[in-house]
Amino acid sequence: MTVVKPPELSLRSETLRVNRLGRLGVHAANLALVAVGFAARWALDPVFGANHAYTVFYPIVLISAYVLGARPAMIAAVLSAAIGYFRFARPEFEIKSDLDSLTSLLFFATTSGVAIYFITGMARAVAATKAAQAKAEELAQAHAGLFGELNERVTNHLQLVAAILQLQARDEPDKVVARALAEASARTMLISKTHRSFSGEPGELLDFDAFARQLLDATLSARQHPPLRIEFERGGLWLSTEQATSVALVLLECLNVRLAAEDPGLMRISLRGDRGMGKLRITEIERPLDPLEVIGGDTAMIQAMVEQLRGRFSSRSAAEGRVSELTFPLEGGAYGLREAPSTVH
Repeated sequence: MTVVKPPELSLRSETLRVNRLGRLGVHAANLALVAVGFAARWALDPVFGANHAYTVFYPIVLISAYVLGARPAMIAAVLSAAIGYFRFARPEFEIKSDLDSLTSLLFFATTSGVAIYFITGMARAVAATKAAQAKAEELAQAHAGLFGELNERVTNHLQLVAAILQLQARDEPDKVVARALAEASARTMLISKTHRSFSGEPGELLDFDAFARQLLDATLSARQHPPLRIEFERGGLWLSTEQATSVALVLLECLNVRLAAEDPGLMRISLRGDRGMGKLRITEIERPLDPLEVIGGDTAMIQAMVEQLRGRFSSRSAAEGRVSELTFPLEGGAYGLREAPSTVH
């Protein structure tokens, strides 16, 4: 990143002012400020008398330095010093060499010079900050555009891979291999849809209810709508992107295990939060099932996601079937009132 030196920045700032007002406009504005100072000091002459010959001109120099730049401010300071010295310092219109007059003049010149230096320095710093901010915003917009294009290409490539796997599955004579290819195609397409859902929302909270319903619909559609009914109990829970991904993978892994059964039956799914903890509850009813093992086989994915969530997963047999629960600490999620269950499929 190129650092612009203060003198160059000052010249550039004054050049911008000249371009906006014109050189004659800058000088006219500067003279108008000095004239205002003269008029104000002349009006206050009955009050100040021989004292405070330069007091009214301090704001004039400051305004000139801030609005017009260093060079016009120095001209305003010189004119103000001359007016104060010859008109308002006693005796008027004479050269005064006494200590009081010279001290007042020197003090005005010194304080004006210091004020001009610091004000123009702060103006340069503000200009540099604005330039850096504008450049950063421009780079951020460019990177956002590139990132969006990259996300779109990744999604398209995943969809292309899914289509190729599906075509290969149709042409494969071996039924076992064809089924594996079809499963891989379905999962790749699901990953593509998940990636599209998450792209463009970094750092934001996701409505997990809506996101989970989309994933469930996509999964069941990829499986050609198997005979499985799903009741989804909305909990109004919002999760970070990372947590939503992990919880969704646990949900999908449980769904895949259920779909592998001969009679899938009914699944009841709910996700809600309480006291900083989220709880995913999956109830599989209408068929006696054994508890899921949390190690090896089809549930290795569950174990990995549970560790990533720093949570706990349990599965037990109940009177209505199998009940699986995932509990995990929330990362700033919010939940609302539970609504009536809705059927996904």
